[in-house]
Amino acid sequence: MQMQTLDAKCVPLEGTNLIEASAGTGKTWTISWLYLRLVAVYGLKVDQILVVTYTEAATAELRDRIRKRLVDALAFLERRACAEVYETLLAETELAVCIQRLQLALVSFDEAAVFTIHGFCKRVLGENAFEARLPFESELVANEDGVLTELTDKFWYQYFLTPDPLHLRLLQKHGLTPDGLLGDVRNFIGKPYLQADIPAATAEAFAGLQSTFDAVFRTCQEIWMQERQAVTNLLLSGVLNGNSYSKRNVPNWADKLDLLFAGETRLGDVHETVARFSTAALSEKTKDGKTTPVHAFFRQIDTLLDAWSELHGSEQAALENLRLQLLLHLRRELPLRKQQLGILTFDDLLLHLHTALEQHPHLAPRLAAKYRAALIDEFQDTDPIQYEIFARIYRDSAEQRVFYVGDPKQAIYGFRGADIYTYLQAAQAVTHSHTLKQNFRSHNGLLQALNHLFRQSANPFRSEIRYEPIEAGKDQASIFLSSPLEGEGAGLKGIPSIRLWDWYTLDEGFNNTAVQENIAAAVANDIARLLNAARQGAATIGDRPIRSSDIAVLVRENRQGELVKQALLERGIASVQKSRDSIFCTREATELRAVLRAVAEPGNELALKQALVTELFGFTASALHTLDEEPALLEAQLEAFQRWHQTWHTQGFMPMFRQWMQQCNGYAHLLALADGERRLTNLLHLAELIHTESRLHGHGMHALIRWLQQRAITGGQDEAHELRLESDENLVQITTIHKSKGLEYGIVYCPFLWLERSPTTGTWFSWHDAKVEGGMTRLQAGSLASDDAERCFREAEQAENLRLLYVALTRAKYHCTIALVSGRINQFDYYSALGWLLFGKLEQGRAILGKLRKDGMQPGERQTLMHQQLQAIVAGGEGHISHELLSPAQPMIRYQVDSVRAEPRIRHYHHRLPPVPRVGSFSGLAAGKEDERPDYDTLAWQAPLEHEAARTAFPRGAKAGSCLHKMLEELDFTQPLADQHDKVLLPALKRHGLPERWLAAAETLLANTLDTQLFVATRLADLPKERRLDELEFYFPVGHLQLKRLQTLLHQHLPAEWADIHAAIDRLKFSTLTGFMKGFIDLVFEAGGQYYVVDYKSNELGATAQEYTPAAMREAMAEHHYYLQYLIYCLALHRYLRQRVSGYDWDTHVGGALYLFLRGMTPVQPGSGVFFHKPDTRLMTALDQLFQ
Repeated sequence: MQMQTLDAKCVPLEGTNLIEASAGTGKTWTISWLYLRLVAVYGLKVDQILVVTYTEAATAELRDRIRKRLVDALAFLERRACAEVYETLLAETELAVCIQRLQLALVSFDEAAVFTIHGFCKRVLGENAFEARLPFESELVANEDGVLTELTDKFWYQYFLTPDPLHLRLLQKHGLTPDGLLGDVRNFIGKPYLQADIPAATAEAFAGLQSTFDAVFRTCQEIWMQERQAVTNLLLSGVLNGNSYSKRNVPNWADKLDLLFAGETRLGDVHETVARFSTAALSEKTKDGKTTPVHAFFRQIDTLLDAWSELHGSEQAALENLRLQLLLHLRRELPLRKQQLGILTFDDLLLHLHTALEQHPHLAPRLAAKYRAALIDEFQDTDPIQYEIFARIYRDSAEQRVFYVGDPKQAIYGFRGADIYTYLQAAQAVTHSHTLKQNFRSHNGLLQALNHLFRQSANPFRSEIRYEPIEAGKDQASIFLSSPLEGEGAGLKGIPSIRLWDWYTLDEGFNNTAVQENIAAAVANDIARLLNAARQGAATIGDRPIRSSDIAVLVRENRQGELVKQALLERGIASVQKSRDSIFCTREATELRAVLRAVAEPGNELALKQALVTELFGFTASALHTLDEEPALLEAQLEAFQRWHQTWHTQGFMPMFRQWMQQCNGYAHLLALADGERRLTNLLHLAELIHTESRLHGHGMHALIRWLQQRAITGGQDEAHELRLESDENLVQITTIHKSKGLEYGIVYCPFLWLERSPTTGTWFSWHDAKVEGGMTRLQAGSLASDDAERCFREAEQAENLRLLYVALTRAKYHCTIALVSGRINQFDYYSALGWLLFGKLEQGRAILGKLRKDGMQPGERQTLMHQQLQAIVAGGEGHISHELLSPAQPMIRYQVDSVRAEPRIRHYHHRLPPVPRVGSFSGLAAGKEDERPDYDTLAWQAPLEHEAARTAFPRGAKAGSCLHKMLEELDFTQPLADQHDKVLLPALKRHGLPERWLAAAETLLANTLDTQLFVATRLADLPKERRLDELEFYFPVGHLQLKRLQTLLHQHLPAEWADIHAAIDRLKFSTLTGFMKGFIDLVFEAGGQYYVVDYKSNELGATAQEYTPAAMREAMAEHHYYLQYLIYCLALHRYLRQRVSGYDWDTHVGGALYLFLRGMTPVQPGSGVFFHKPDTRLMTALDQLFQ
């Protein structure tokens, strides 16, 4: 179908359309204009226009650009300032209608249907859960590794728990493991459209072939044992080639046959030797005019090799069939298992929607009616499932408005499942095809140079993809880059838009690695030269000197990026490397684990020293020796780690991390290292991830360290785990070509495009079979692949490499330098994407692109031919291309920074950060700890005191105290305790791990508590349930509670005779609290129209009730700061009643606080074991104001 140049401002918005948007041609601009016209001209609402792209970042950008387009158009129509002219809208619709539609669209833009492909599928499945047959509460997970491992293990047990001889042979010979088998097939599980070409294999068929082979082997064995000498004599008779069948080789081969027939080696190990005895080999090596030797052994060897070939083929087929059975097992069982677990992966969203559309014909029309138009972005990265989803939705729609937008020349994600053949199939099915021919990114000279390069081949992408010449859509700033080298096309005006850098040597001493290092050094030299020239005004973009951030180096692998980064560093040039590597696999992650282990175990000297020798601390062997020699220094380090341990324990990971970095001057220490910014970025990134994990899952110290270790083993799967940029300053950018897609840089270096990755099929591979009508993507085992399958696979890989080359060359805005190699390096495969682009159309191209030895062309001859073609390219480039020769001998050029630099001025930060709100409690104020649980006794279990009463008394300790609190909470005070054994007392004992034998002691203690008269002339036994509030939780705001102000207030208002409590007040220590106060009051009850706060204390102050004197109880109140506790409780009650009781007054409605020391209460002595105090109104008013 002939492509028409698209004008987004007037193209009819109907039918199915394909828009081929080459790099830099304004794809997003076009989509936003189409969206604008769908709204303003065609009257569609924003929730009726489906916009789909492939990443969250792209979705956010597209949503923002579309909204800005609507805002700008409305401003134009309302005659306000705007960025563009929108007169064409008025040619299609009335002004008032247009304005009204745009206003409505902007008001409702939150409802705009702009999604990622997975987001769209999730929305549709959620709205159509019945058709999708999905649970309503399915959890979306990032990966399904655990489920796959579980199902693979199940499959493994099925085949290998009691294996038959065939599978036992496979297990022994191929070293199979569950993880290995899963790794072979996992990339194909979610691709049901792949047609598997794996032959069936049965144990019975293999057994038959094994039997045949064994019989033939025995016959050969017998003949050899009898005729060994005769056979070797025939081989040495002189009729065969003497170089091959020599007196040295033949005896050696005979010895190997001896080992084979003695059972000491296998045929597969000596196959080449055995083949020397076949009639075909003998015939090939027979001298001219001589007769080939004949013997029964030679004929039997032919039969043996045939039998072995069939047996080996059957064995390999069985292995591939085993992998196929695992694949089918996983495809069948995985959805069922995930349904049981209630989980979905992102790929499941696509598969479930595809199935729902297939099984429910009414769903597609419903979706087409809801989304009356669709704009599908990045369509070159689609696959059969994704395309069929949209094709089904709009296939039978009477009002089709579908636009597929993409660039097949940038389809570089085949390794992620993108399928270029699906794009090409869709291109044939659309009703209209369009292209964008104006580039708004790059300089006109660079565009002309690229057009010329891609015209070097009639089929530059080795497929149905065409290259359409591109022209500049707008004028760009001029650029001047001085040239240091001489060569064709270089002149006084500086280097042209594209430089072909030719690493030129015939020296065979340079291997692959050496050439890469040499070219990386050349790139770094040239960047240093340009930056030095920029300082002198000899390298400019427009009217400004070029900056480091204008420059990018594009590589295929991160290892290549490291070479360039190191070369730049040696020349004093800072750079930043973008990488998809996991942060958990970095050196900083390993070292941080060592430090955290030392913090978690602060007394472990070995862990301490392992932490200190990391570069995070930087201790040398000499420094460690000094620690051993001077115990005081070692003790100081141990104390530091103990402090950090305590901070981590009480405040969490992040406060500890900040404390450690500040006290050790860690920021300055890391930044002083050669790659300090990278290291500090990694460390801060790790700290953030650890903090998040700690907050989300509440991990303790050792659990977090284990989590870090596990992530290091598995690698981070999440995008958040990728390495971050160490700086966004003015630095040279180093990035992979894949990562650079969609970005632009002023000046681009492509140092390694000459390297070709030889396409390898791997264990399994997929390939496109174009011979089938409509095409078919097949799944093939590498060991069983046909020549056609391997050829198609290699061609597809080479085509994708060409597309990757296109992406690299089109990232540049002004200039691109491309390295190539014309020297003699036998290891290199010149059948690269760059080789095809530059030399593919030559008649002798095969010789240039092929292996040197294989094609037989002499190095000098080949180099001459290459240079002739490169000169022809330069000549036709109209001054936009140069060919420059690079010598391996390059002196280092250093970046000349300014010799006089202004002294940095230290700025002082004066603003005080507001305090971070937090939740406090009595425990936090009294003991400096965060504890928001009910305040039960916290003493550890202690043996009873050695006196008669103690031996029968209820036990002491935290567990016993908690048990008593639970009993008092659940008891009905007005009912006999004997009637509540089974319902309350016994269950409480069991729940707290206390033996039933303590029932009697508990009942006695509780009876005394309930029946003792309180100071308020009432007993707990007199309180019905409706007059009680048990375990009353409170939560109230605190403005800015300071220690000193609280201490002053308490000294002023508490009775002066309470000397022990005043002394305790001075011992209080806590940080200023801003946020909330939280706690639990054991009991609030009402008696005589007044409300009382009650707290139960099971502390043992003596052997008898007589020892629970007011002085003893006040001492306990002081020791544990209970005075502060009941004041906080009274304040909580005060604020509660003030909101709930009409005409509330403290003196009238509050009775006070009762602290009941349970073990000291006895009915014969009213008020025994009871501490009572009612704060006066002045104290409560002051306290209320202090806590505001």
